[in-house]
Amino acid sequence: MLEVVSTTREDEVNSVQAALAAGVDWILGGTQPDAVLPLLVGAPVKYCPFPGRVSGHPSVLEGTIDEIAASARELTSREGVYGLDLLAYRHASADIEHLTRAVVDASSGPVIAAGSVVRDDQIRTLSQAGAWGFTIGSAIVEGLFPGAPDVKAQVRHVLEVAATT
Repeated sequence: MLEVVSTTREDEVNSVQAALAAGVDWILGGTQPDAVLPLLVGAPVKYCPFPGRVSGHPSVLEGTIDEIAASARELTSREGVYGLDLLAYRHASADIEHLTRAVVDASSGPVIAAGSVVRDDQIRTLSQAGAWGFTIGSAIVEGLFPGAPDVKAQVRHVLEVAATT
């Protein structure tokens, strides 16, 4: 899996081309499906863009829950969109469980939550709301989970939490 967090159309196209050249199985994220989908025709890759309005870097999710769910519905109705990469914990004010459940219910594909997952209770919330999966990046590097600083121990801990929800 490769997550695209490019902030311009050109950078996103370049990131997707690099992902295809590298042979990744999944491309997560991105906000430019009109530019990306033509590149993916015939490619054996699962594409999961961000629903809702996403701005800045680190990325922030904006809009109401209804708007984000409508975006999820529209995106996953497109040929070539396999699922979604939801920046649930990057929304400033939404109830995360309600937001995630609304996006899961609106989507015709799996919903992967990304961004700012740094605690066990967040993993449980995402799971209870129906997220198919989640990503963790800098939280592991920063040693925020039990087992730190050992990366393997932290990953084992996260997998154990996910398995018990």
